[in-house]
Amino acid sequence: MANVYFGDTIGQADQNWNTSIQFTVSSVGTTPTAGAIYDNNGIQFKVTSASIAAGSGTINAGGTGTSLASGTLTKVSGTGDATITFSAKADVNWFSNPGNVICGCCCTQSNNPGTPLGRLPTLADSVIVYRTISVGPEIAWTTAVLVPTLGTVSGNTFGNLLAGTFNGTVTCDGNGVLGGTAIFNGAVTVTNITGGTFTSSVIASIIFISGGTFNGTIVNSQGSSTAMGGRFIVSGSPTFNCAIPSTFDTYTLSGGTYDRTLVMGVPSPTLGTAPVNGGTRCLITFNAGFSTSRDITIYQNGRVWNSFQGRYFYGTTTINAGIFTGTITINKLPESTISVLGGSYAPPAVTTPAIKSGNNMTFSSAALPTDWGFKAQGVTFNPTILLSGTSNDILGSGLP
Repeated sequence: MANVYFGDTIGQADQNWNTSIQFTVSSVGTTPTAGAIYDNNGIQFKVTSASIAAGSGTINAGGTGTSLASGTLTKVSGTGDATITFSAKADVNWFSNPGNVICGCCCTQSNNPGTPLGRLPTLADSVIVYRTISVGPEIAWTTAVLVPTLGTVSGNTFGNLLAGTFNGTVTCDGNGVLGGTAIFNGAVTVTNITGGTFTSSVIASIIFISGGTFNGTIVNSQGSSTAMGGRFIVSGSPTFNCAIPSTFDTYTLSGGTYDRTLVMGVPSPTLGTAPVNGGTRCLITFNAGFSTSRDITIYQNGRVWNSFQGRYFYGTTTINAGIFTGTITINKLPESTISVLGGSYAPPAVTTPAIKSGNNMTFSSAALPTDWGFKAQGVTFNPTILLSGTSNDILGSGLP
């Protein structure tokens, strides 16, 4: 596929990723507004911005092909003159090669723009973005896109995706950020997601998610059924209408809405064995902002051998806070630790079930067991009570 670059760092018309043509115009009565569509040379151009003074100036617009060198723009829809005369046009923003791009974001005086493309990218193009793109989408983009990264999370730089209608593949790796409303219909490989609607796959080994709606799939590119890896970090209010992979080795959950059971960790992971470094384990943390009525299943069955320290490291689950109204099931090695430091827990509406013998039993709350590896620190646990037996053995109103 041909490479197409966003990054006219010298003489750039604007930072709108839909811009491909800048028209030099005159005798304009009504300045066209963003979203207006004009036709020239059989190509429709959607206006992204305009700078008009005393009837003259420039109009930036995006189209799937190139216009004539000069001529007339004929309005198809939107606000603006029925026809607009342009004396020149410049291909901006998109280039078939990048020129001499030393730094796409700061040292722009050292950059030289490449060969103009004269159109918006298509599915046949592989796009690399060198500049920040801060204006929301006006034209559906169906290309494969390489979007550079911008932004710092915990001292590390990760990719941000906030705009565009993407039907192709999106990969983050570089310096830049998209801004606006996002609909991603193709696969997305990204590490930091702050918004958007994802209808296909989101693929990464480290994912920071603070917003967005996930209607497709989330794929952990590092984990497997026996070797967990990568990090899944959630904050804010993203909505997950999909399963969360169980194969990350680190989960930090401080928000999110989930539509199905959360499973973290794998049942039979690779166990580290002395004296060779190796193995895999799962580290899980629930913080304030997390809330779910879904069941949670946790596997803390892994261990890592560290030859430098001469010891095993086991999986841990730490509940600092959160609201849990479903059933929590924890499968663990004896050495794995479960620390409950806070949180709210709700059982089903079962308070005074009676057994057939007539001995009444009341379940209102239960202290956490204090066996080795389970640390109860002043937290009241109202667990789900599971009673085994038939209807002839167990009597009582409100039983599940």
